[in-house]
Amino acid sequence: MAKANLNLEPAEVKALAALVNDDMAKEASGKLTVGTHSVDFTVRVSGSLKKGEDGQQRFVATANPWLLLAVALSHLNGQTVESIVTEAVTASPDLVADLKARADTAIQKIKAETWKPRAGTVTTALTVEKV
Repeated sequence: MAKANLNLEPAEVKALAALVNDDMAKEASGKLTVGTHSVDFTVRVSGSLKKGEDGQQRFVATANPWLLLAVALSHLNGQTVESIVTEAVTASPDLVADLKARADTAIQKIKAETWKPRAGTVTTALTVEKV
């Protein structure tokens, strides 16, 4: 889809972007009927935007459980893998809780030292009126 070449100030572009979220756009797309739709409308947007200071943010490290399992099983031979799968059918759920806590601790060690710069947060207080 071609984007419109808007001759707007950055605050005006951000205000427009803040008015329609992905869910709203997706819902509107679902309600459109097949075919070409002509549009010609005017809206008045008023209000304010506030941008906070730039800063640092901890990078959220997430662990893909299937990737963790694949890495763990790759260090074993085929017979051991079969034995583990067989044992897992009857294993206690407490085993998961303990292992999850240890994995979370390991992830926290990675997260504690992983920071990246982030742009200041923009908040809006806008009103929209279709004219």
